[in-house]
Amino acid sequence: MGDSIRYPNMGTVAKAAEIYGLSPAYIRRLCKQGKIRYVNAGHRWLVNLDSLARYFEQGDPADGEEAAQGIRRVAR
Repeated sequence: MGDSIRYPNMGTVAKAAEIYGLSPAYIRRLCKQGKIRYVNAGHRWLVNLDSLARYFEQGDPADGEEAAQGIRRVAR
């Protein structure tokens, strides 16, 4: 009977933004891009705060790639 259920640490977008000193729009963008886990609870988004912490600890490996791919040659 030593099995215990571990529930995820969830919080609102506003709470997540406050914890990390970021804008709620940035937190929502990370959710939409699939970089952090979240669920829709009615009209609210609940962010998995553990997932968000992992994202910031590990960094985003695609950031450097996206920046390089975003540069376009300008016609002369």
